[in-house]
Amino acid sequence: MAAPQQDAPEGKPTRRSRWTDPDPGAVAAKIDAFSALTNRQLGTELASFVAADEADRDKVTAYALRSPQLTQKARRLLVDLVKQPDKYLPAPAGESANARSRRLAQFRARAEHEAQLLFAVWAGVVARRGHLLPEPSPRSRARRRLADEFPERFLELVRDEEAADACRAAQRRSERDAAQSASAGL
Repeated sequence: MAAPQQDAPEGKPTRRSRWTDPDPGAVAAKIDAFSALTNRQLGTELASFVAADEADRDKVTAYALRSPQLTQKARRLLVDLVKQPDKYLPAPAGESANARSRRLAQFRARAEHEAQLLFAVWAGVVARRGHLLPEPSPRSRARRRLADEFPERFLELVRDEEAADACRAAQRRSERDAAQSASAGL
């Protein structure tokens, strides 16, 4: 995260942010170039972007891939990238099984992070239209469906959990009070 710009009392800047946005024209050109690619070609570009270290990533490419125009396509391709990374990332010659395993684990972790970023970008696009996206977690969606289908039972379970939390809090409070009174009595 870039450091915020801070000004001295007399108005002279003491520290400037190193973050600069890439040229909007270059980003638009990259978006157009990526839009013209086939899914396979864009998948290869996305795989090389995800596989690169954070410091080595091109900002123009990052802005283009995370743009509202390409977000949905990139999200669909990321699923395939995680499932079949060898399809998009050729293995280096002479790579050992352990090195391959580490490389693919790191790639999958980076791809999942990128998927989270793309979900947030798309959620913002949808939110600007006045809607909210459903949770990406199947457990969250299942919980919501159960609450919708069986609201009385769901509310009963919520009240039970709230009562259990209150009991645990009271127990901790009484233990803490007993410990404090015992230490004060010494």
